[in-house]
Amino acid sequence: MPSTLVVHHLRVSQSECIVWLCEELGIDYKLVCHDRDQQTLLAPDVYKELSPLRTAPVIEDVDTYTPNLDHIRLAESQACIEWICRKHGQGRLLNKPWDPNWKEWLFWWHFTHGSFQSTCQMLLLASSLPEDHPGLKVANSRISHYLDLIERRLSKSRFLVGDELTAADIQMVFPLTTQRAFVPIDLAVYPSILRYLKEIGERPAYQKVFEKAETALKPMLDANPPSPYKF
Repeated sequence: MPSTLVVHHLRVSQSECIVWLCEELGIDYKLVCHDRDQQTLLAPDVYKELSPLRTAPVIEDVDTYTPNLDHIRLAESQACIEWICRKHGQGRLLNKPWDPNWKEWLFWWHFTHGSFQSTCQMLLLASSLPEDHPGLKVANSRISHYLDLIERRLSKSRFLVGDELTAADIQMVFPLTTQRAFVPIDLAVYPSILRYLKEIGERPAYQKVFEKAETALKPMLDANPPSPYKF
């Protein structure tokens, strides 16, 4: 039976993590890639039809948990990751409450979107402000604090939660890599983060992202940020 899962990937966006997830799980899926609007660099109009949020990622699937096998569309990265892991991956990459490191996993699972990535967005919006503007100072201070936190964690752990890759890592890598095309964070003073990214970049599943979904990009795993996109 062919896979019912469709992944809508907006190029140069966090939906790359959904492609990576599917490759790590080794599941079948249909990939549909969408280019950004050349004028605004935002998602194209077709995303209005896919999701009222008009943001990536979006997945489509058949809900086999319902009697009528309803067709669903789902947005939000964490929701998409959890759906795919539970429905197609038998719960793999999602730690369980009885796992010894579940508390740590739960924190890092929510930290990326709840704190780190939202502050990256704040920094992006504040980037046009004068350097001495309080809003920009707050954003930079928070980013430095969060990077220090990630660095300390990875200095003691191969991945965010022990020696095995989890869904927490699937979420974390985008703001440390591709998102720096929008928010040019320098990682030169974070050796443990760079070690972590090097290992991620060597994973065949991660490399598949750039073979299938981001053929015009190279993985942004170096300390120096790439040239930023301009809105």
